[in-house]
Amino acid sequence: MEYIIICQDELPYFLLLLKDLSSKKDTIHFIVDQQAIYERLRSQGISAQVSSFNVDRDKLVRDLRLKSDSCLIVSIKNQPLLSNMLKLVARYHPFQPTLIIEENGVAIPEQLSAKLVRPSSIFTDLCLPRIEQAFTKRHVQQIKDLFADKDKILLLIQSDPDPDAIASALAFRHLIGRNRTTAHIASFGEVTRPENLAMLRLLDIQVEKITVDIIRKYEGLCMLDVQPAHFAGSLNQAVNVVDVVIDHHPEKAGFQAKIKDIRATYGATSTILTEYLRAVDFNISQRLATALLYGIKSDTLLLGRGVDPADIEAFSYLYPIANTNILRRIERPEVHPEDIDSFSNALKKRRIVNDILFSHLGRVRREDVIPHFADFSLQIEGVEWSVVSGIFRGNLIISVRNVGYVRSAGAVVKNAFSGLGSAGGHSHMAKAVIPLKNFYKRFGDKRGATIRERIVELFLTGFEEAPKEEED
Repeated sequence: MEYIIICQDELPYFLLLLKDLSSKKDTIHFIVDQQAIYERLRSQGISAQVSSFNVDRDKLVRDLRLKSDSCLIVSIKNQPLLSNMLKLVARYHPFQPTLIIEENGVAIPEQLSAKLVRPSSIFTDLCLPRIEQAFTKRHVQQIKDLFADKDKILLLIQSDPDPDAIASALAFRHLIGRNRTTAHIASFGEVTRPENLAMLRLLDIQVEKITVDIIRKYEGLCMLDVQPAHFAGSLNQAVNVVDVVIDHHPEKAGFQAKIKDIRATYGATSTILTEYLRAVDFNISQRLATALLYGIKSDTLLLGRGVDPADIEAFSYLYPIANTNILRRIERPEVHPEDIDSFSNALKKRRIVNDILFSHLGRVRREDVIPHFADFSLQIEGVEWSVVSGIFRGNLIISVRNVGYVRSAGAVVKNAFSGLGSAGGHSHMAKAVIPLKNFYKRFGDKRGATIRERIVELFLTGFEEAPKEEED
């Protein structure tokens, strides 16, 4: 790209920011009408020429050597002179891409491909982001200093980690210059969704399952994409003050942190970590970019839900770096042939009540088969909720999904199943884990259809008792 800038004031010094925004192949040439400005530009090694706009403007515009990739930038305070200059550009160089920097507006000739930019927006668009990055860089340094003298650090994420949490933890570990030996990514639960398991495998990420007691062995604790209140006070048994909390969910009171960065307007915590990395000019690898991009993509439903402009900026920055082939493999995890037989049998025995599909898979080889089938069931016409159960390692696992909720899936599942085991989740997805001995003790040692029918009864009762969500 070639930038030719015609101006008559100190604006060139702002426009020099273009050098940072453009590639090394771009060229910038100034045409000014003041000798002093010309000399200052030349002293900095900037290509420039001086010309009288009042006397030589016709010849000046006519002789401009514009190429197919030339962008003309015009900044002239005198409005009659500016208007005349634009008419000359339209005459000699029809439909030339032109950027006009003018505060009050000016008539743009029809034969000119021009856009108007107000000088006041130059600071907002070009300078302000750099200022924000400077403050972010200082914030990152404070985080690094906090962990500088700590040998073992725990990066704690939620109990059934999602891509945003996993990616954020991975990015944080890179940010503070640690590896998987000195900074462990851990959770109180296990990764269950097939896409998330594929993410761990394809990007070589390890998430350890820990207990509250183990936390005491670590010298530093950072919580990512989650807050202490999420663990219902159990965390307080091991630690009184968390070192760092970084999250994009609404802040919940009742915890202390030395450093916290909670941005409820953001669609993903991965966006916050991307800003951290960019502020310190970190060389983001393809593997890390792929993880962060998938974290943003999954939490915002491909920028379709709860999106902040920062999410779009981070997504745009990461996309060219990420490995899209790996992303496709993550989003379409492999299905074992034995699982297909389970799916087929469960579909035949499905039951639909009030747009809620209920299905029982029986005993399964892998737990992730259950949420995978729950996701698949939402594709059936007319189904708005899916409730899929299966037996794995002595537990009855129930996965719940919806396609746009009136009630929170987490609230429904908690109401329905918390008396038998652990239960909860988010607005659009939830899970219950019930020891079989608890289930059989209450309902008798019967199998198959009886399990499904009991789940139907409990879920529908929990559904009616759960409060309705307020619409935006």
